[in-house]
Amino acid sequence: MNLDLGSFAFGTYLNSGTGTPSWGTALGQSKPEYKFTYPGAEVILIGMIYCSVPLDRVSLPLGKGGRIYQASELDECQIASLFRKVYINGTRIDYPFVMVLVKEDSDSHSGRKSIKYSDKNAYQYNGEHYSNAEFIRCARKVLGLEEQACWFVYSIEVYNQDELHLSAVIVDENHSVNYANSSERRDAWLELIPDTSARPDYKGRLDISEIQQTSSCYRPFITAIKSKPFMLLAGISGTGKSRIVRELARACWDEGSEEYEAQKPRNFEMVQVKPNWHDSSELIGYVSRVSGEPIYVAGDFLRFVARAWEEPDVPYFLCLDEMNLAPVEQYFAEYLSVVESRKSDGNGKVVIDPILEKSDDDWYYPLVVQLTQDEGIKSQFLTEGIRIPQNLIVIGTVNMDETTFSFSRKVLDRAMTIEMNEVDLKGGLDVRHEHIGKLGAAELIGTAVEGVDVYGTYKDVCDIAIDYLQKINEKLEGTPFKIAYRTRNEVLLYVVNNLPYNQIEGDDESTYKEEFVIARALDEITNMKILSRIEGDESKVSEEFLNDLKETIKEGLEFVFEELFDEDDDDVYTSVSLAKLDEMKKRLSSGYTSFWS
Repeated sequence: MNLDLGSFAFGTYLNSGTGTPSWGTALGQSKPEYKFTYPGAEVILIGMIYCSVPLDRVSLPLGKGGRIYQASELDECQIASLFRKVYINGTRIDYPFVMVLVKEDSDSHSGRKSIKYSDKNAYQYNGEHYSNAEFIRCARKVLGLEEQACWFVYSIEVYNQDELHLSAVIVDENHSVNYANSSERRDAWLELIPDTSARPDYKGRLDISEIQQTSSCYRPFITAIKSKPFMLLAGISGTGKSRIVRELARACWDEGSEEYEAQKPRNFEMVQVKPNWHDSSELIGYVSRVSGEPIYVAGDFLRFVARAWEEPDVPYFLCLDEMNLAPVEQYFAEYLSVVESRKSDGNGKVVIDPILEKSDDDWYYPLVVQLTQDEGIKSQFLTEGIRIPQNLIVIGTVNMDETTFSFSRKVLDRAMTIEMNEVDLKGGLDVRHEHIGKLGAAELIGTAVEGVDVYGTYKDVCDIAIDYLQKINEKLEGTPFKIAYRTRNEVLLYVVNNLPYNQIEGDDESTYKEEFVIARALDEITNMKILSRIEGDESKVSEEFLNDLKETIKEGLEFVFEELFDEDDDDVYTSVSLAKLDEMKKRLSSGYTSFWS
């Protein structure tokens, strides 16, 4: 089982942030049950039970203060284990090792089970006394390491129920190693771990070399799409909402190629929503019996889905133009349901429930033949139904006026929302196409769909985001705007997906501090996922509420990066979420306010 990277490490220091090991790894992250979802967790638990000892013989530190407790004093301690047969990289360490299974009771992770392997864990009974600190000293001696050597354990396994095997990487056998921050250390260490791709806990890792450092104005679109391939583009009419979708699709082709120069690249489709749509028949399709025989009439959406399956490594963009001319919850109900079924299989693939179930009716086989000539895809459709492919990106353009429908929270909770209200009247006069830069699967197709998919690899970053969200949720307590797990997951994904975009625009040799990148992403996702849900009259959304929320967000962002709003900086950061709150407060003077312009 893979350990949280950096949780069992020595001789490493960070110039920014804390490099102190956490000395623990959770066995599952999915709230509220916190089941044992990590591969290999069951085998570890069997070994811990087999090698278990009474809790009153074991002591360990618990909590932020680091106080040492006897395990029997704490309700959180479930199992204490003493492994007498311990190996590191196959070499026997002739000294026992102490581990404890803990069921956490904190507000944020109540019920989560973790294994604790602190260097302060100890066992004492009947004249025997063993400590993990002494185990570490013995391990250094056996491995030929100096006391200040930099090394880390990244995986543990149990064989034959009583053999504990640790897998370690020795970074420098003589000296400690400094890193700029936790992200630099994580990326460096992941390169050193053998066969990283085979271990699902590390699938959330971002390969910066594959990520294009695109222009800053397009970054939020790109990272939001990778975090959730369903987006709403809001703004006044004529700001280029549908155009940007077409240009993102165009950017997936080499400049000068046939598809790049085409009016409509083959990975782009625009569907104009009609005001009379009240079900999915026009978009997905319907069974017609006009001819006497049942025939399925496929809609534009379903045909585009089939085309996307034929090029799985190319991002395919479906633009629903004027999306809210009809009630989205009615005509797009099937998609809104299946998009939440997305699960990562641990090997870079995302599996989604069928949007059209396979059928034994006579119309189904001719429909499949009509949709694709690819034998592999045809077989898949016939056996599994027609699923949404991982590379399909759905973007709806939105205008808010008297001719359109408002969005329910069901829709807003499932989508990323970006506003396009800024207008540069000199823009677009010297070039035909947007200079976005070359995009591809690495930039746009996400392989992580839940917080658990990235938490193990990016624990430090995720914990910063979670602390920020908890402060906001405290301010939202008692309101219908409080956020839950879906939003939490998408916040974590958005922050992690933004980490590679740290290059200062116009300066190829300089990068932003990681804390700034995190704070910037939290500011943007607050606007996309939290503020977009807030609306109501003064009984629901008072001026005091908006002022308090603004102060909470500002303090939370400054806690992440203290210099974020430093007015002495030559390039002062402008917060999108704070600006939106000011706008919402002005709108409240009419007696009602919302995110939407």
